[in-house]
Amino acid sequence: EDSLDPEEWKEVAEEFIVPELANNGLVGEMCRAAGLRTWVGGNIGNPLIADLDRIEPDDWVVMELSSFQLEVMTASPHVAAVLNITPNHLDRHKTMEAYIAAKRNIVAHQKPEDFALLGYDDANARALALETAAHLLWFSGGAEVDEGAFKTNGELTLRLDGALPAASGGAGGVDRVICQASEVRLRGRHNLLNVLAACVLAGVAGVPVEAMRQVATTFTGVEHRLELIRELNSVQWYDDSIATAPERSLAALRSFDEPIVLLAGGRDKKLSWEEFAAETVRRVRQLITFGEAGPMIAQVVGERLSRGVREQRSKGAGEREARLEGITQVGTLEEAVEAAARLAQPGEVVLLSPGGTSFDAFRDFAERGDRFKELVRAL
Repeated sequence: EDSLDPEEWKEVAEEFIVPELANNGLVGEMCRAAGLRTWVGGNIGNPLIADLDRIEPDDWVVMELSSFQLEVMTASPHVAAVLNITPNHLDRHKTMEAYIAAKRNIVAHQKPEDFALLGYDDANARALALETAAHLLWFSGGAEVDEGAFKTNGELTLRLDGALPAASGGAGGVDRVICQASEVRLRGRHNLLNVLAACVLAGVAGVPVEAMRQVATTFTGVEHRLELIRELNSVQWYDDSIATAPERSLAALRSFDEPIVLLAGGRDKKLSWEEFAAETVRRVRQLITFGEAGPMIAQVVGERLSRGVREQRSKGAGEREARLEGITQVGTLEEAVEAAARLAQPGEVVLLSPGGTSFDAFRDFAERGDRFKELVRAL
C-alpha cells in the first residue's frame, strides 16, 4: 500500500488531492474527458508515491483511501467523498464505531472552503455532515437533494451552486440532466449511485455536463468490479473479486435478474453473513464456496435455506421464495471454477463475488481476480 506520513499528507492534501471512495475510475475518466490532467490511484492497486514528483499543483488527483490509511490522518483533503459506510474490516477495527471513526477523518479536518460529498441514502454517511465544516454536497438515488446529484423520474440530474467551477461549463446554478438512468452502461443500483457521485465530484473540478454524459453512457467498469470476462455456451462469467465483504457481494447479487452461480469464499473479516445468506437463497441457483471461509459460508447459507423451507411449509402451499438449489464446497478457486463450469446452465451468470478477503491464498484481490480470469479464459 502507498502511504504518506501525516505531515506529508497535510502538505499534499491542502494543494490538490481529491480522495474519494469506490468510484475513482469514473471520476478520473470524466476529468480526462474534459481535458484535465488527472491521476488516479491509491488503495486500488495503483500506488501514487512514485508519481509525486510528476504531479503538478494544477493537476487533479483522484485517490481512494482505506480505513487503515484514514485512521492515522490528521488532515483532510480539499474535496472528500464518502459514498456509504457499511460493516467492513472489523477484524482490525473490532467495532463498527471504531471503523466509522477512521472514515470520519476524511472530512473531520476540512475547512469551510472545502467540499464534502456524502451519500444521502446511507445513514452512516449522512451523519458525517455533523462532523465537517466543509461545504456539503449530496447524491441520492431517490431524494431530490439541495445540492449535488440525484435520480428522479428516470433521469440523473446535477444541481450545483453557480459559484462552483462547474458553472463555467454550464452545470452550476441550474438543474442539468446528465442522462437517462437507462443509458448508464454499468450494472446495478450501486453503480447508478456511483455515477451520481462521480458527476458531483467532476462538477467540483469544473467538468462540463457534456463530458460527464459521455463517460456515464459509455463507461463499462473497472477491472475486478463486476467485470464481464467472457460469454461461453450462453453463460456470462463476471469477476467481482473486489467484493471482500458480504455487503459488497450483496450489491453484486442485486445487479442481476438472471439465475446466478455464485463463487463465495476467501478469508472472513468477522462480519455478519446473515443478510448475504438471505439474498443468496433468494437470488442464487447454485452456491460454490471456497477458501478459509468456505465452510462457514456454506453453513450460514444452508441454515438460512433450511429455515426458509420450514417457514414455507408452515405457511402451506404458495409461491416458492427460494431459488437456491444446491451448495457445493470446494477448497480452492481452481476447483470452484471447475464446479461452476459443470453446474452453470445457458442463460445464467457465473459470478465471483467472494465476500471475503483474498489473503488466505492470494496477495490481494487483484491477484485473485487475475487468476479467476485465467481459469475462465482457459475453459
